[in-house]
Amino acid sequence: MENDKISLTLIYTESINAKKIQLVEPDVIIGENISSIDIVELLRRTRNAYPVYETLQGPLDKKGRAYLIPLSFKLPLIMGKKETMSKLPDPVLVRADELREASQPFSVRNREGRLTRLAFSPGWNPNFYLDILATKNSEPFSINMENIDEESINQAVMDIRNWITEGAGDIESDIQFSQRYRYIPDEALILNGRILFARTNFEYWNSLPDEITRELEIRYFGGPRSIPVASVLRAGIPKEAKSVEAAEDLIEWLMLPSTQSWLIRSWEDAGITVFGFLGGLSSLQGVNQRVITRHFPRIKIPEGQFFLAPQYLPMKWARIRGEVIIPWFETAITSPQDNHSLPDAYRKWYLSSFSESE
Repeated sequence: MENDKISLTLIYTESINAKKIQLVEPDVIIGENISSIDIVELLRRTRNAYPVYETLQGPLDKKGRAYLIPLSFKLPLIMGKKETMSKLPDPVLVRADELREASQPFSVRNREGRLTRLAFSPGWNPNFYLDILATKNSEPFSINMENIDEESINQAVMDIRNWITEGAGDIESDIQFSQRYRYIPDEALILNGRILFARTNFEYWNSLPDEITRELEIRYFGGPRSIPVASVLRAGIPKEAKSVEAAEDLIEWLMLPSTQSWLIRSWEDAGITVFGFLGGLSSLQGVNQRVITRHFPRIKIPEGQFFLAPQYLPMKWARIRGEVIIPWFETAITSPQDNHSLPDAYRKWYLSSFSESE
């Protein structure tokens, strides 16, 4: 629309990996969590440096030049009633111990001993397992799944199990409460006093009607002085790209504050439900402070030094996360006696998926 010399063809794919880049030969790639070593080795260094949050930059060469440009990112959120959230010590961030302390007096059982109220459980949202793990180690899977930090992972499992039993009494009561009540959306359970908190994300929060969010507030979930970044959307240019200059121009255009502001306004005017810039906060602090807060006034922007994001992630991260790591956590927490190590679970998954075509 702004440059009649450039023609842009978009190709959507479920996942981006090294094999697909070599097969399709794109001029530019844009995707979430694509900072695997295998992909980075196929990319050229970026032409320009941008004033992005430092922790989002991803892999750098020896001269400090980037291979990937972060466009936007997502953070874990905890929502609750306004009066509940106002009692938390920090107006922006909530930590695990603060959630646990606020939850203790809330649980109620009926005469038969069944839970009828439960403040919060880490098991209600599987994404929360990795949120907790990230507060203990920001890069437990930083290179590949064969060299993971099992100590911090096992510690996270133990902490989650203790948290659940502390609130519900035992794992089975927690599961039964979830089956009995949590077919109802979390925001409704919070408003009717069944639960106290829920883990959510920007997209879900943005989809809720104003009459609901007026009664609720959100906090970012984090560690003592950190907020784990749930995902980063990045752009990169392969070494074999045929239209390098046009690809660089596209990224430069996307990284203009005026472009991001225009896109956010355009989506809003068109009635398209998109939170922020490309579904998250912008990688540019100025856009967050001047544009995001104007269009999404109930969102507070944390200081950049709190963000923690891994530099590298394993190839096929989305699949590994959903098909290996989260199921392993669920088994380790609910049936620890039947559980194998996470590396063993990964190796079994890898062998079963090795022959699959991409």
